Amino acid sequence: MVRMNPLQIRLLSLAAFAAFCATAAWWTLEIATTRATPVQAAAAQAPVSLDQAGTLFGGKLDRSAVQDIHLFGILALQQGAAAILSIGGEPAKAVSLGGPIGQDTKLAEVRARSIIIDRHGVRSEVALPANAAGPTIYVR
Repeated sequence: MVRMNPLQIRLLSLAAFAAFCATAAWWTLEIATTRATPVQAAAAQAPVSLDQAGTLFGGKLDRSAVQDIHLFGILALQQGAAAILSIGGEPAKAVSLGGPIGQDTKLAEVRARSIIIDRHGVRSEVALPANAAGPTIYVR
């Protein structure tokens, strides 16, 4: 059996204590930096749409509800609002708020740059296309 003198025991204890302090400091820094990362990553992510979130609970993503409706303009009136839209390539028409758009579809809400349609209780948003770069009014 190897016998250690008191100086060797003190040096070994000092080395073990230094290793313990270094390990504790490293884990403290690791935990502190990983707690800040998820908050920053969550702030950078885009918001999830309600339609996509509904698919998590067994709902089906219904893109056909908005694919055949094309929004051309939004009218803000004193007594309400209306939208200028076409369905499936038909000529554009004005539909008032709460009015029928097509079969089982109505205009539920009018916003500044989009409308909300209600089809069989499912609400979908249709946005206005981006503004054209050139003038939109022509005079002869």
